[in-house]
Amino acid sequence: MQTPHAEATGLVSVERSQFGLWERSEFVEDGNWLDLPLSEEIPGVTSVDGAIKIRSSIRDHYAAVTLEVTENPVRPDGFTLIAQAPYRSLTGRLEAWTLFSGPADVALDLGGPSRNFMLSVYWDSSPELGDRAKTELLDGVERFRFVFEPAAG
Repeated sequence: MQTPHAEATGLVSVERSQFGLWERSEFVEDGNWLDLPLSEEIPGVTSVDGAIKIRSSIRDHYAAVTLEVTENPVRPDGFTLIAQAPYRSLTGRLEAWTLFSGPADVALDLGGPSRNFMLSVYWDSSPELGDRAKTELLDGVERFRFVFEPAAG
């Protein structure tokens, strides 16, 4: 039997230290990822069914983001595990969203609606940031990897 695996990677605009992963249109009536509280941890994760909010360690920049669904997760080299929690997919399709710019060009098909996962969120940042993080809009110096492992049952 072949192990299911899908992956999406790209840059996501981090605005005011946050971005989100969202399964529905921003304009549906039953809320959105912006309603989720921002984590007190830096970096940190807040998650509910169908939505995830990320608090970045840098205020404004472009983070490199990878979304992955796999039955055989591997801890990525150089990354730190910052969160691990059950996650329930509502629609089966997850998109990265920014605070002001809306959806980013990073989306992943999770293999059908109403599926349960164990979500592991990994983080890494460039050690060469220094004071530049406060003065420049940087690309890809902070990396996030979201690994969705199908839960049994």
